[in-house]
Amino acid sequence: MRRSVRSTVETRVNRVRRRSRKILVEIGKTVLLISCVAVIASLLIFAYNFVIVSPYFQMKEALVRGTERLQSDDVVELTGLKPSQNILMTNLGAVARKVKANPWVKEVSVRRDFPDRLVIEVTERKPVALVERGDGLYFIERDGTAFEKVAAGEKTDLPVLTGFYRKGVENREMILKSLELLDFMASYTEVPEIRHISEIHGDDLFGLSLFAEGLCLKLGFGDFDTKLRRLKPVLADLARRQLSGYFIIDLNNPAKVTVQHREFRVPVKVTGGVRA
Repeated sequence: MRRSVRSTVETRVNRVRRRSRKILVEIGKTVLLISCVAVIASLLIFAYNFVIVSPYFQMKEALVRGTERLQSDDVVELTGLKPSQNILMTNLGAVARKVKANPWVKEVSVRRDFPDRLVIEVTERKPVALVERGDGLYFIERDGTAFEKVAAGEKTDLPVLTGFYRKGVENREMILKSLELLDFMASYTEVPEIRHISEIHGDDLFGLSLFAEGLCLKLGFGDFDTKLRRLKPVLADLARRQLSGYFIIDLNNPAKVTVQHREFRVPVKVTGGVRA
């Protein structure tokens, strides 16, 4: 009986010892894991601090590419970048947004060029004309986007689009049609007398009128190729008759072209920049 009791006690003691050893092993593993994590964390913190303060990643140059109108220094000033700023800590998206706030910037990308340079790629807007609005003239792109007001006294030789704003409302369809006409005239070589277009005027009833080289060409709403084919013989006739001055040539009906002769043109009133 006594042996049985003693055996039972010894068995239980052995079980406790085995469990204790397992617990100690688990505790040891946990302590080791925590120690490893602490060491790794310390190394990461050290590396992070080293990267932040290391002169190796301090910006030495902000390289600007793709600008024509804008100056590189002006673009860098827009970014708000500070001398010797760490390029790894620089928010590239924020830098790009600051640059794109300039109305002349259409697209911008910013990237790191390790170890110490930021590269800013800029795509500028390309104005093809000026458009008259109620408060002045604005630069306008080929897609019809007006993006920047012409400064007082600023010189430009771009053609002016007039008559497309009525009571503050834009006739976008007519603006796009006028830009289409500019595209057409840029590649049209049949009438070399028209070298420089000064203005395209839009009218809701009569369409487009083009002003160039002492001429006003009334072209209506389309089919410009057919209408302009009738212009060449008309100009040849005027030259043969040695007529000079200002001519209003109505090409709306190619079968019946009319010509009005005036000594001078009454200009359409525009405000804003100065044409060169």
